[in-house]
Amino acid sequence: ILSYSDMFSDSPIFVFTDASSKDCTEDLVTNVEEWALDFSHTLNFVLTGTCGDEVDGNFTRLAASTGGSIYRLEDDELFKLTDIVAEATEDGDYIAYDDWDDDWNDDWKRKKRDTSSELSSNFLMRRRRQAGFTTLSFYVDETVGRLTMQITFQKHAERRLLEGITMSPQDNCDTHDQETRSRFGNTVHYAVHCPCVGEWQIQVPRSVDNSWTFSAKTFGDFSIGFDVNFEQAASNGNIERTKQPCAGDTAKLVITLTQRDSIDDRSRIDVILDGESFNDIFRLRTRDSDKWYVDIRIPKVPFKVAVRGTTVAGNTFLRIHNTEIKPTTTCLKTEIIQPSALTIKAGRVTTIIMSLENKFQTGEYKLFCFNDRQRDGFETKIERPRNRIHRVIAPDRLYYIFIKVKAPQVIDVGEVVNVWCVVRSINDRAIKSYKLMVTSI
Repeated sequence: ILSYSDMFSDSPIFVFTDASSKDCTEDLVTNVEEWALDFSHTLNFVLTGTCGDEVDGNFTRLAASTGGSIYRLEDDELFKLTDIVAEATEDGDYIAYDDWDDDWNDDWKRKKRDTSSELSSNFLMRRRRQAGFTTLSFYVDETVGRLTMQITFQKHAERRLLEGITMSPQDNCDTHDQETRSRFGNTVHYAVHCPCVGEWQIQVPRSVDNSWTFSAKTFGDFSIGFDVNFEQAASNGNIERTKQPCAGDTAKLVITLTQRDSIDDRSRIDVILDGESFNDIFRLRTRDSDKWYVDIRIPKVPFKVAVRGTTVAGNTFLRIHNTEIKPTTTCLKTEIIQPSALTIKAGRVTTIIMSLENKFQTGEYKLFCFNDRQRDGFETKIERPRNRIHRVIAPDRLYYIFIKVKAPQVIDVGEVVNVWCVVRSINDRAIKSYKLMVTSI
């Protein structure tokens, strides 16, 4: 999995295996998870053989935190995954998401498990349970060219569950076409071209011992695309964009919405932050081209981000960032990078000053720096402090780290020098990566 550092960002990764992760250490799982989040990769696991019947905690953790899925298949069912793998390589956006455990307890204070028929404020979905079924309702706007829906059970699902799932528009319109569906292993997958605008419903039979996850995704040239980033400032005012903000910081939430023809200045757009112990809604007011901004205080707990608003036709739209945002309590920020934050000359040096801070705890941190040119004899050289241990003895205090990056003397113009720095304590870590393009030799 670690080889995916050579992939483009936002790439889906599928791991095919008939083995469990019992030999994988906690540090390695954490390292893979943070790399995936840093580069916005989704991790999907295709499990076959006897291990496909087990609930593997490491696979579940990596899939859930990165917005991926776990498929449990027999060997002769692998070909049925073709459409799903091809779909993952297309640009698409989530319009609905939910997870459900029929063996729930009312004492669990999780908003996603609210069984009322009211419109859920966090994911704009209705949920109700009756007559042995759970019914989910969600809204489809006019920009949805192709709609796919997927139910993924935690374990292999019996035929009663797989064949008992139904999907249909609430008003039974017949304007959509080319509907396809497949059922295998622990998965039910639907695809509909040109779905009706309005409310859609999917019914799932009750299962006490097999929880499931539902997602609906839209594809097409006219679909409203959605992405989320955070802009945070270092002490010297240097602004940098990240996918993993610092807990406790006041940062700028940057929402990117494409397909400008479907959204105008009259569109009322809200951004929803939903975590296990909080739910906040902000109105997006500041706009720059296709980007919308709002200043928020980053919570300490993980959360998901959704946006909802109205199209120019007056229909409601919703987009969900399916990857969970995991704020880091250990903050590593770039204070100074000279002579350039984007380029470097062959054989020349770039100086980087980073600041280390933890608002919530103290402790010792070890510094590790890596680069991607170590096998051809002309490696990138990194000069770092001799003492790699940095002691954080007071919260809210900045500790500065100086490194120098020297590009290889023999390297082609246009190649990119990649450098990663990691600070790690016993129970926390932070990563900072730099991409410097070679401009001259």
